[in-house]
Amino acid sequence: MLNSRDFQSRKGKYLAGSILVLLISAICAAFSMTDSDDFNIARREILLRKIAHDLLLQSGDSTSRVLPVKKVAENEYQIRFEQAFSFQADSLVNTTQRVLAKDPLSSNYVVTVLNSSESGVAYGYAITQNKKDDIVACIGRKQPKAHYMINIKFKSTTINTVKNKLLSGGLPFL
Repeated sequence: MLNSRDFQSRKGKYLAGSILVLLISAICAAFSMTDSDDFNIARREILLRKIAHDLLLQSGDSTSRVLPVKKVAENEYQIRFEQAFSFQADSLVNTTQRVLAKDPLSSNYVVTVLNSSESGVAYGYAITQNKKDDIVACIGRKQPKAHYMINIKFKSTTINTVKNKLLSGGLPFL
């Protein structure tokens, strides 16, 4: 009689242990399913070119080229233009927000507009996921015609990626 209860107790422990291992495996698989970073980077660069294209069209320029987008740092890109142009500050803000809404990883970014003939920032603003923390100045002002470069710096998402990898790597040891 004792052997029968002992056997059922062991069987229950093995069943519970097996379910726990399967649950942990499913969680690890869920955390390891991520999109390709190369694809997301390529998509983001196309969206940046779209911002430049729309900005040139708004300034009345439909013929000059948008030069290749240059990656200047880990999460920072520079948009350059073939010809000088002028722009409305609010048009740049609205266009950037509208286009970058299509990139799920681009909810926090800082935009700086540089004039290639002068040092310093000609215009800039910061957009965050929490709208009350946005910093947008000089709306409604028209910037003079010049050779501008637009730098867009995105908030790093590597901290979340590292946390997810540590979590999924540590779960099997539980």
